[in-house]
Amino acid sequence: MEKKIKNTISYVILGLLGIIFMFPVVITFTNSLMTRQEIDMKYTSRVTAENHFGTEGNIHFVEMDIVPQKVTFRQYYDLFTQNPAYMGAFFNSAKITVPVVLGQLVIGIVMAYCFENANIRFKEHIFFLYILVMFMPLQVTLVPNYMTVEFLKINGSYLAIILPGIFSPFSVFLFRQYMKGLPKEYIEAARIDGAGHLRIISMIVSPLMKPAVAVMVILTFTSYWNIVEQAIIFIKEAYNEPLSSYLPRMAVENMGMMFAASCFYMLPALIIFVYGRKNMLSGMSQSLKI
Repeated sequence: MEKKIKNTISYVILGLLGIIFMFPVVITFTNSLMTRQEIDMKYTSRVTAENHFGTEGNIHFVEMDIVPQKVTFRQYYDLFTQNPAYMGAFFNSAKITVPVVLGQLVIGIVMAYCFENANIRFKEHIFFLYILVMFMPLQVTLVPNYMTVEFLKINGSYLAIILPGIFSPFSVFLFRQYMKGLPKEYIEAARIDGAGHLRIISMIVSPLMKPAVAVMVILTFTSYWNIVEQAIIFIKEAYNEPLSSYLPRMAVENMGMMFAASCFYMLPALIIFVYGRKNMLSGMSQSLKI
């Protein structure tokens, strides 16, 4: 009976937390089905004839609502037919995020294999430095990154964001922690059969790393899909900016499309999470055991 009560309390608490965390997503989706007139009436700060109720002075306060007065997909239609800059920014985000994810996948597995299996002097000390860099705040690493980018003369291009992202220590740390739980007999058997390091990595280690890869892809994709500071510092031209830095400006210029734009912006990360959530849970639990 006591266990049943504890489980019920746990489910209630988790359910309430789930509702709290999902509330912004639900608001964004339901509001994307509103008409532009309703959005202007509820969310614009300027006082007009339609929204003069509930104002104080010349300020109109937001009237957040979940259920739209009239359901329409006009926001989505206008977004894809009347705002080509949005799709340009969307593909700019993909140009940054996809190379970083693929680069971290390759570099992370190779470096983790070396740290775990190679007989290198002081490798544990070097790996400790990796961990220190991983725990440093982004604001600390931006300065040396900026100096390096200036030295390589790639400031203003996507490489200024992609190169530091590819060599991020997070994937190396994650993959090495996961490799510690893999059976060493597989690698030893492959070595006896004459397999080289590259073949062992590609044919034996990589297939076994699927849960850890799912964790890396989901977290890295989400992180670089939502970059703000790097985009502001390294991207100079407005037509090259990613969607994460374009959306705030869009909210000022065209509030009527903002909720539809936000929903479409969340879609890639949501699809990747839904597709890899099972492997992600397995990978995180295995890495935390080590």
